[in-house]
Amino acid sequence: MSGRRLIGLVAGRELRVRTREKGFWIGLGVSLAIIALVAVLPGLLGLGGKEKYEIRAEGSQAQAIAQAATRLDDQFDAQVTVVSRGGDATLTARGIEAKEKPDDTLLSVLQAANRQVRARAALARAGLGDGAAAEALSPPPLALRTEEPVSESREKRSGLAFFAALLLYGQLLSLGFLVASGVVEEKSSRVVEVLLAAMRPRQLLAGKVIGLGLLGLVQLLLIALLGLAIAGAAGALTIDGDVLVASGLALGWFVVGYMFYAAAFACAGALVARQEELQSVTTPLTLILMVSFFLSFAVLQDPGGTLATVSSFLPPAAPITMPARIALGEAPALQVVAAFVLTLGAAAALIPLAGRVYSGGVLETGASIKLRQAWRGTRSAAPAGR
Repeated sequence: MSGRRLIGLVAGRELRVRTREKGFWIGLGVSLAIIALVAVLPGLLGLGGKEKYEIRAEGSQAQAIAQAATRLDDQFDAQVTVVSRGGDATLTARGIEAKEKPDDTLLSVLQAANRQVRARAALARAGLGDGAAAEALSPPPLALRTEEPVSESREKRSGLAFFAALLLYGQLLSLGFLVASGVVEEKSSRVVEVLLAAMRPRQLLAGKVIGLGLLGLVQLLLIALLGLAIAGAAGALTIDGDVLVASGLALGWFVVGYMFYAAAFACAGALVARQEELQSVTTPLTLILMVSFFLSFAVLQDPGGTLATVSSFLPPAAPITMPARIALGEAPALQVVAAFVLTLGAAAALIPLAGRVYSGGVLETGASIKLRQAWRGTRSAAPAGR
């Protein structure tokens, strides 16, 4: 049987076994539920929009200030409504009255409204007509010109960037553990000896990595499609060409990131003989992934900064940080291509090294071994006659 056929059989087995597990579907459901809650709940709870305030006015002067506040509230990203009873504050001839100190934004709106009303009265006493007074009190805003284009959807794109980094981190970490634990499971049950009677260790490793990678890609694709549909329907995100391109590139970065980390996690699994020992050997890889995820916060805060740019070119961090920069529109095409090629090259260089370590350690079923022992392993793992 050809090597490709053997690899395909192993990959197919991994897909069948994992998709029959409840954990796969539970994880998919939980991910979609979290995305749905984040997209829908802010709108249902009135979060993420303008701050809303209710005020009451007693007396003609207070009524004038209240009406001015309803006209000025947009400047403070607020919505002020005049009510006949209750409210967050009451305007009287003595000033502002409330049970407790009102929100600073509401106070700023009311103080600005008071200044406008008193200035209008002063201009009227000076003989300036209503039209001229209104023009003097409401001059046209200063024109804003920026070197970088102003994006009205930047805040929403930040949410997309955060979820892209979070999902990629979660997928790479969980699939890496699946690869490592699968290797240990086969070693501890001695199944690996049966499998290696028919194929080479590298063929077994390739089949396992490809099978789990396809599983993760399908899961991520479903989350992306359904998540974008939910976010678009809820108004949490405007689905346009840039968002679709960013989502597609994130899937591509998952593939290259998975190639990089899966080989490393497989090596870790080949070094131990029991599941209880797996956490200790995978800790360095877990820490690298965690640091990469934390670097994504630097991307969210300053996507064009030095730290964000440098981290998006480091192969261990690039699969998490570069998709976030792409989602925010801060990654030039040349940088994206260069970082992708660099990460792909690092993964291509790591795979044969991982294959050698895996071959040297996968048959050591009795006890844990060190990386150097696996690298120098001389036991032949190839099936007879091959």
